[in-house]
Amino acid sequence: MPTKSYATLLAIHSDLRWLLILAGIGAVTVALIGVFKKVSLVPFGRVSGLIYVSILDTQVLLGILLYVPSPYVKEFWSHPASAIKLHDPRFFAVEHVVVMLVALALAHIGAVQSRRACKSRVACGTGLIWYGISLLVILAAIPWWRPMLRL
Repeated sequence: MPTKSYATLLAIHSDLRWLLILAGIGAVTVALIGVFKKVSLVPFGRVSGLIYVSILDTQVLLGILLYVPSPYVKEFWSHPASAIKLHDPRFFAVEHVVVMLVALALAHIGAVQSRRACKSRVACGTGLIWYGISLLVILAAIPWWRPMLRL
């Protein structure tokens, strides 16, 4: 039986996904504007990317805190050979974690690469590619069958 602190962290982690998605859309939108309008959006691009990566870092940290006490993870690691056939334990113990860590790495690469780019249009294009792929990976790995809000 999960504790009250586990339930609270799960609610925060679940609800924070919406802010993360909005921040990702914001970072991608600013990059799109910079690429197609051919205007210098370097400060906005850096800020929007920083907000996206910061919220993603927070979300991953919450996910790590939730991983060990998770009943699905405990079920999976107690007998992985049989639990690998069960969707929820496999998803939360392996798939969700791995894919979200990949998304985190992509977002950080995007932040570093767009900061290092010499021209603002190149920086926007770099941010667009890395943030866009990261956001798509996140959207693919969110457990959409779970409650949308946990107030």
